[in-house]
Amino acid sequence: MEQRRSSPPADTTRREPIRMPWLWVSLGIAVLAGIPFYLPTGSIRPLVGGVPYWLVVSLVATLAFSAITCWACLRAWNLAEPEEEAAARAAAGGERP
Repeated sequence: MEQRRSSPPADTTRREPIRMPWLWVSLGIAVLAGIPFYLPTGSIRPLVGGVPYWLVVSLVATLAFSAITCWACLRAWNLAEPEEEAAARAAAGGERP
């Protein structure tokens, strides 16, 4: 029995965050900012809200990394297959796929 594989249409563009170089750069910057290797060794002063400032810097960098990753997953990544997109357009617009 012969199986046929259909190739996706040429006009269908798939968005994948792995192909965005600026995403990798921004994630790398967030990771490097979160590791306080650039701060003086043993420094705990000044205190910000009762915690060392390096902890605040690390938390902000962690939140930035999380925000960038969430944005990439929710907005920049197209997970729907072309058939699913066509079915959704057909259901919304009343036309048949």
